[in-house]
Amino acid sequence: MRKDHVGSGLGIVSIIPDQRAIVVGRRFCVDITYKAGSKGVDVGGVIRFKLPGLILGAGKQGPVSCSNPRVKWTSSNHVPAIDGKNGDEFGTNTYLFVVVREARLNEGDSITVHYGSQILLTGTAAPAMAQPWPVEVAVDVEGLRSAPGSGFYLVENPPVLNFVNGSAARLEVFVPSYTRVGEDFRTTIRVLDRYCNLVEDYLGTVFLEQQTDSGVISLGGYTFTAQHKGVFAVEHTQMPTPGIHRIRAHDEALGISARSNPTKTTTEEPSVKLHWGDTHCHSSISADTAAINAMIRRPAGDYDYARNRAALDFCMVTDHIEDQSEQDWTETRAAARAACEPGRFVTFSGFEATYQPLRQEGDKNVCFLNDDEAWVKEGTTEELYENLKQRKTHALVIPHLHCPTNWDRHDPELERVVEVYAHWGCGLSEHTDLPIVPGTPRPASSYVHHALEQGCKLGFVASADHSYGHPGDDFWWELSNYSGGVAAVFSSELSRLGIWKGLWSRHCYGTTRARILLEFEINGHMMGEEFAVAESTRDMKINVYGTSAIAVIEIVKNSRVLQSFPGDRRIDLELTHCDNEAERETDYYYIHVRQEDGEQAWSSPVWVRGQQTDAGDGK
Repeated sequence: MRKDHVGSGLGIVSIIPDQRAIVVGRRFCVDITYKAGSKGVDVGGVIRFKLPGLILGAGKQGPVSCSNPRVKWTSSNHVPAIDGKNGDEFGTNTYLFVVVREARLNEGDSITVHYGSQILLTGTAAPAMAQPWPVEVAVDVEGLRSAPGSGFYLVENPPVLNFVNGSAARLEVFVPSYTRVGEDFRTTIRVLDRYCNLVEDYLGTVFLEQQTDSGVISLGGYTFTAQHKGVFAVEHTQMPTPGIHRIRAHDEALGISARSNPTKTTTEEPSVKLHWGDTHCHSSISADTAAINAMIRRPAGDYDYARNRAALDFCMVTDHIEDQSEQDWTETRAAARAACEPGRFVTFSGFEATYQPLRQEGDKNVCFLNDDEAWVKEGTTEELYENLKQRKTHALVIPHLHCPTNWDRHDPELERVVEVYAHWGCGLSEHTDLPIVPGTPRPASSYVHHALEQGCKLGFVASADHSYGHPGDDFWWELSNYSGGVAAVFSSELSRLGIWKGLWSRHCYGTTRARILLEFEINGHMMGEEFAVAESTRDMKINVYGTSAIAVIEIVKNSRVLQSFPGDRRIDLELTHCDNEAERETDYYYIHVRQEDGEQAWSSPVWVRGQQTDAGDGK
């Protein structure tokens, strides 16, 4: 990852007009001026401007002027690479690089980017995510890329543009996926703008109601105050009858409404419940966002957002290990320990390993059951895994698929689940309708189907991989239209050990964020399990309770679609299917759900051995 450092003597950055609040998505114009410091900028030197809200096309130039008439320049979204640093590479399309030509910039000389009307004819759109954005400018004085990280030093004390939420445009309602008749549960109402930011200044009233066989039951109106900041938790909701229920919310004044995710209500306490979380998010410790990091939450803030803003049941902050110090790791563990409240919200201490050569073999999230784990220094894949196993501790490694994964490194003692979806896209196979961005060619052997085909037994989760402190929420990814995902885990209790056992047993699945309730079992064995049968009969039970009309449900067997069931615009489907053909010594099956609104879900596989052995149940 890029870890840029702030330099000295580089000069100052200013903006005109000095706007302090810009509504997300609105057009705006601003002049960003870099005034050279005592070091100046040599011929061949480069000034790098981070452009909030704008992605430049290949070779796109920006309007630039200079106070020194002897200086000429070139400007575009890429510069020639020097020692592999900052050439025409992934991620540079949000930068404008200005290369100094013919005469150097001396102290006091300035370069101005006229940001807005001349780049896009009617002005530049503010970012879709509401938060403060420092106007990041970085300098390579000599043009040699000699600075650590990207080769550029950041100019200190950048001005800040504050992008704020727009007006209320939609509602979101979350309820637990399993409830019991007559028992209180929490209903969380969220008010979002058109870009899915929380509308923190919303002061309206939202009414809740429940549709039952006997009619509509009003659950009352809830008036938001400034203290709610767009999120209202109704603590004492109840369901009066068993069945699949949803709660409807509406704001009559604005004419907006929403339906909650489904809840399965029973008269008896269920043996397991379904919990929703994010096992892959970042805080300002990670260097993904350079200067803006000072504006992003620390780990404690991430956990607060996950619990109180995103209405998650569990979360793990996974800052990049190569960006951390031992002090950062101490802070991360302390934040996880302080935020963990069994029965209400569960946290895990963890990190993301992306250092070389691990980066070449795929990124890994490391999850610890306990908060007393010692610091892990950078190293190789083998060194990391050996370190974890020598500790005789509870460690779980969750590969994810931004970078191609080398499944020859699969270690079944550590890798029990894989992150099949995040805002990068879906990594199950090269044939997915959610291809991993930026769309560069990837070896077929890096996809999860290859791992399954070579015998890896991996459960599925999804997460956001959010770099701006919004676990559970990720609608603002610059390079795709994908939202981040969420992980669904079946467990007997909402505790660290309960969620841990659910992940370790692969009793879990992933979605593109919608809280689709998905139940899948074969011969009574739930998703994630391995079992043996003397006969070939595999009786499947598939229950899908959607958040929108279901387009199709697919049974995938050995990486191919065995059977498809059309949704016929129904929101709930309960299916059975029998497969009598054993194709291999061990066959695997999983369920893929696609809704008409584009939301998807993937169950963990079930592995069926064709004859009884002494290999155990595979857990």
